[in-house]
Amino acid sequence: MIAAANRRAARPRLSDLGLNRLGWFLALLNAAVLLADVTLFSALGLSIVWSTVTLYVLPLAALFLVWLNFYFVPGSAKESTVAEFVFLIGLMVSLTNVGSVMQYGAVAIGAPYVDSWLAAGDRALGLYVPSLAEWTRAHRFVALAMYVSYASLIAQFFFTILVLAAYRDRARIWEFAFHFHVCLVITVAALAVFPAICPPAYYHFDPTIDMTRVIHQIRTLHDGSMKAVRFDELEGLVSFPSFHAAGGIIVSWAFRRRRWFFVPLALLNVAMFASTFITGVHYVVDVIASVPLFAFSVFAYSRWGARLLPAQPGDAAFAEAN
Repeated sequence: MIAAANRRAARPRLSDLGLNRLGWFLALLNAAVLLADVTLFSALGLSIVWSTVTLYVLPLAALFLVWLNFYFVPGSAKESTVAEFVFLIGLMVSLTNVGSVMQYGAVAIGAPYVDSWLAAGDRALGLYVPSLAEWTRAHRFVALAMYVSYASLIAQFFFTILVLAAYRDRARIWEFAFHFHVCLVITVAALAVFPAICPPAYYHFDPTIDMTRVIHQIRTLHDGSMKAVRFDELEGLVSFPSFHAAGGIIVSWAFRRRRWFFVPLALLNVAMFASTFITGVHYVVDVIASVPLFAFSVFAYSRWGARLLPAQPGDAAFAEAN
């Protein structure tokens, strides 16, 4: 009886395992997006093919069980930091799923396409995406390099989480998670107001990266003929502003004080920035718009978000960042 009481007393506070004020804010963002999913799908007559969801829910359930283990089987103070990392990974996996679904509801609202505006912005810059894609197609090595850099974003996200966790850099991984949440939520919300059919469909050309399914989904959602969403066919439907470009900045920013990581990642993401439009996937203004989006997130974190994150004894990285 006494031993059991001591074990209960030794359990860490939930705030030490990630549910601090900043953790609650990020969790509430997840909840808000999920509520938006339910509301939009109900109002627009959309449904989810639930048989396709299992493989995507299992990793999230596994992360939740691992996190619970840190609470019910308390360990050293260092394990609390690991629990925070598991908590944040779970939040980002969750937001990726519910945010991906929200895209479909956002396009299904049926707001007018803004491609003419985006194309006008490119013309004002003296750039024409079909010509850029044609040049890329004519240079096979460039086309391959652009494809690899464009496809690297998800791997970069995982790499960032693993490296920051290995360094136990609380300040950076919390900041990274904040920017990931804020930029993803804003880009998906913007999709409801600024949907675009994307350059290949607007200009009628073939990009160097296959967008057949993306464009088909945008069209059928927008005209109301697509009613069922499959998790195994989820695509990125956002054009403006580009989350791909914002994601590259988020990753590079997370390593700004670790030069050996920052330099190669910054070079990779410069290539990824270019790949978004010279492959024909995005308008140039989509990419440019990601810069003020990220700048807003940095401002929000420095003025407000960082204050929600409690310091831990000996957390030098946090003290240095603030």
